Amino acid sequence: MKRILRLSALAIASMGVLAACGNGGGSTDDSAADSGEKTITVMASGVKDGSQGVFLESFKELVEKQYPDYTVETTLLPDDQYYTALKSKLSTGQSPDLFLVQPKKASASSVEEMAEAGYIEDLSDLENWDKLIDQAKADMSYEDKPYALSSSVGVLGTWYNKDVFEQNNIAIPTNWQEFLAACEQLKAAGITPIVMGDKDSYMIQFGMYQVAANQVYTANADFDNQLYTGETKFTDEEWVNTITMYKELYDKGYVTENSLGLGQPQAQQLFMDQKAAMIFDGDFSYPALEDAAFNLGFMGMPANDEGDTYIAAATGAGYAISSQSEHKDMLKDVFNEMTDGSSELYNAWVSTATSFSTYKGVELSNEVFADVVPAFEASQSFYWCNQAWPAGTETEMQSKFSEMIGTGKVTPEEVAEAMQKKFEELK
Repeated sequence: MKRILRLSALAIASMGVLAACGNGGGSTDDSAADSGEKTITVMASGVKDGSQGVFLESFKELVEKQYPDYTVETTLLPDDQYYTALKSKLSTGQSPDLFLVQPKKASASSVEEMAEAGYIEDLSDLENWDKLIDQAKADMSYEDKPYALSSSVGVLGTWYNKDVFEQNNIAIPTNWQEFLAACEQLKAAGITPIVMGDKDSYMIQFGMYQVAANQVYTANADFDNQLYTGETKFTDEEWVNTITMYKELYDKGYVTENSLGLGQPQAQQLFMDQKAAMIFDGDFSYPALEDAAFNLGFMGMPANDEGDTYIAAATGAGYAISSQSEHKDMLKDVFNEMTDGSSELYNAWVSTATSFSTYKGVELSNEVFADVVPAFEASQSFYWCNQAWPAGTETEMQSKFSEMIGTGKVTPEEVAEAMQKKFEELK
């Protein structure tokens, strides 16, 4: 279950970005083309300034330029609305031609669920599939067949204000006790250590999974596989300790008190406005943070008791072709050219992305992520937990954790019990 990532496989990419566009030759591959109805619909989740928002603008422009007979209609929805809207469209036979899916079992739009239900197209005939790293191929496959294409390996990390750290003589912490001490020092100086937008409850994953990478999987890399056999449970010490540690940041006032009233964009803006020294977020949020008026840093949360910090890294969300699409051949041509390693489409793909690439042999070029490269080189990384869980387990975790920090009437043990109960219902 450990993700073994190498620097040679890293590049500028971002979670879920697929900077695809059509080739210059066009296509008349389907009945829709013959009837003159040439509209490509694309649906994704995210925010305007995030990787998906940036991508969708480029996608529409490039496809319509190179395929003048086609019109591209794009839809970008917040994560919590996306899954509901997609489910509705799929169930009524109105599927978008391209839509975003998550790796493995992650979320209600996971590649495994979509492929098993027959909603997405088998991509076994793609020409350049083997030019992707093994992790990306495995995570976007179902029953050994490829079904989606991701451009990135995403990393959950801790964005921090280097200037604030330097001004307060805070060295980069290397373990949990040092991290807590840094937070306490910032708080004593009148600086909010961490801002989070927990109103968008998926942000709870951004911190929790960093803790789990150090507390759960370093002790047992096979923990999630063993959940299915009953050898492990969320109520085991590893997960109770993970929840307890993350709760500690809230209990000690290191996270903004009103986090449940802030969404992700608001939290990011407060960080940009230097109202807090850190935010737990992904490398995929770099487009929203890159214009910071301070020196921006990105590190793995040092939730380790001792030794080295492990990071939470995963194949990002990617795009699948709807099995209902009337433009399958044209879209497969798009996928082929954008992964050929030399074309204009390929260049658009890698340049639109922002962190680490799934494409083999591309070097890291964005130095803001340099601090997490040593963990990749040393194989000190684990996937995002929910990629191995039945979709819905993570939402139960978010709901109970929100209740815990909002009311103070729920314990970490009860959060773990709720996760285990939901897992048993869904597995």
